[in-house]
Amino acid sequence: MAKKASELQQRVVSAVVLAFVAIICIWAGGFVFALFVSLGAFLVFLEWTAIIGLPAFEAKRFQAICLILAFLAMLPFFDGRVAIPALVLVTAILFFITQSTTKETAIWSCGAIFYCGLAAFSLIGLRNGEQGFEAIVLLFVIVCATDIGAYFVGRRIGGPKLAPKISPGKTQSGALGGVVVSMFVAGTVAAVTSVFAPLAAMFGAAFVSVVSQVGDLFESYLKRRFRVKDSGSLVPGHGGLFDRVDGLMPAAIVMFGFSQLF
Repeated sequence: MAKKASELQQRVVSAVVLAFVAIICIWAGGFVFALFVSLGAFLVFLEWTAIIGLPAFEAKRFQAICLILAFLAMLPFFDGRVAIPALVLVTAILFFITQSTTKETAIWSCGAIFYCGLAAFSLIGLRNGEQGFEAIVLLFVIVCATDIGAYFVGRRIGGPKLAPKISPGKTQSGALGGVVVSMFVAGTVAAVTSVFAPLAAMFGAAFVSVVSQVGDLFESYLKRRFRVKDSGSLVPGHGGLFDRVDGLMPAAIVMFGFSQLF
């Protein structure tokens, strides 16, 4: 019992510290937020390569190349127009560099740098756009509401599993609950702030919530495929950073896409 209380306390403290740092960086925006996101993308990339079991020699090479990932994530702060072409180019170069390892590892590694870089680009692009602060806050609110709603509704109602072979703990009722809670919270935030239309925020939240849950399942699939329990141990009580932002990354990409289309 004491051990569980200690673990819960550790999780709460870690979550509060992460949230505090994130809020400061989001509020500051500009270079501070770009640096914060770049560092996060760098750490997630390292955890990804650890999950797929990249050999030590290759890992060192990747860590050096990963500095480019941080640079690419900073590009939207200066000139977002060149970020995605540069990201594609570096991914192509990385693929040839990794030919000394297995084909599967090379493909997963290239996918990692593209996925992490695109998520970082999207977050920074969102923050630098019109009403950027409000957009980032709404994104975090939707993702957090989805996680909380899915957890409590799933535990309360239970029922059929969502994807038993990938993540046995997730239920269909929890997934639906996460979507509904995120819609309600997003609509409330939009109504209170008067920045976004509440109805548009609710429908957008539904889609972003689904994408967030798909991102969560994707990381679970990745860990199950390579037989890894946690992505790392960077965040006390939570595991790795990838475990914390697995839903945020694809949600950011989709939300940034929405912001460019509409």
